[in-house]
Amino acid sequence: MHSINLLTLSMPQLGKTRTIRVWTPFDYAANKDKRYPVLYMHDGQNLFDRETASYGEIWDVHTAIDALMKKGDFGGAIVVGIDNAPDLERLDEYSPWVTERIEDMKELDAYDRDIGGHGVQYGQFLVETLKPYIDSNYRTLSDRENTGVAGSSMGGFISLYLGAAYPEVFSKIGAFSTAVWFPDRALFNHLSKLDLSYKTKWYLDIGTEETSNKNVKDFNQLYIDGTLAVEKKLLELGVPREAVRVVIEEGATHFESAWAGRFPEAFKWLFL
Repeated sequence: MHSINLLTLSMPQLGKTRTIRVWTPFDYAANKDKRYPVLYMHDGQNLFDRETASYGEIWDVHTAIDALMKKGDFGGAIVVGIDNAPDLERLDEYSPWVTERIEDMKELDAYDRDIGGHGVQYGQFLVETLKPYIDSNYRTLSDRENTGVAGSSMGGFISLYLGAAYPEVFSKIGAFSTAVWFPDRALFNHLSKLDLSYKTKWYLDIGTEETSNKNVKDFNQLYIDGTLAVEKKLLELGVPREAVRVVIEEGATHFESAWAGRFPEAFKWLFL
């Protein structure tokens, strides 16, 4: 039987603590010698439990992985969900760079501080604190070939950053409905430094009806164009075509139910 363990870990890089949700598959307890690949995911409260989900819907990642295992297609994986920080702190942690676009694009009330800029420290927490803890306390396959990171919107944004910043750690990047527009130039400059000596899979997707503000005309096109621009950038840098997958879902919106629908095939492509 699978289980979800809730942990509270210190984030020394940010001077905070955070709830971590570790899901282990149904055969974990019975197979004491078996080790598992690991997928790290952002917005952890939205992955497994509708009672904790921000908007009442979840990714349902555990159901998707269980189904693959029961079909005999896959040996299983551990999923580590990192709860997001509250309010604007989420945007701070999910971008290494400050943005000047967020106030206009999302019509935030006037604020007296920069938005973004803590993503480097968040990445350091994940790589230097969280991953060593998980590898020490769970039966993981800790090498890069068995380690991935994924998220949606700004969670996709920070996943792209992590894929380029830590290619020695992550070989599988899942960027769902990525808010590339947040500070797009900074992201593309960062991707330009990609170390191609590491073989990495990059999954990108988007729906045609995505928006983060219905009052902003053509926000949906901004999401689509951003995703296609990331694909173009990766290919121009020399990432092999077979290592980049792009899915554009007609009519899909910016919501957990859409990501849940696309997650099973994304996961299969990344891990199988």
